[in-house]
Amino acid sequence: MKNARSHFDNHVRTDKLYFTSDNLAFFEEQNAINHAKGLQDRKITTMTREEVDTELEELANYDPENDLLADPYDEYDAE
Repeated sequence: MKNARSHFDNHVRTDKLYFTSDNLAFFEEQNAINHAKGLQDRKITTMTREEVDTELEELANYDPENDLLADPYDEYDAE
């Protein structure tokens, strides 16, 4: 995610990037596809500036004390 943030910071007019499995960023999807053809993992991940901003904001505001992902097997009133 930090990698995506730095790419967006360096390219302020870009709102969408395409990442290959080796963490290279591309402005054009076809360029990412062409690069991925030479990789073992050919997955392309599309990230928008808004997605990165939202996810980083959530991480910055994360409070483990208020984590909603509690263990379903925990008994709250157990002694």
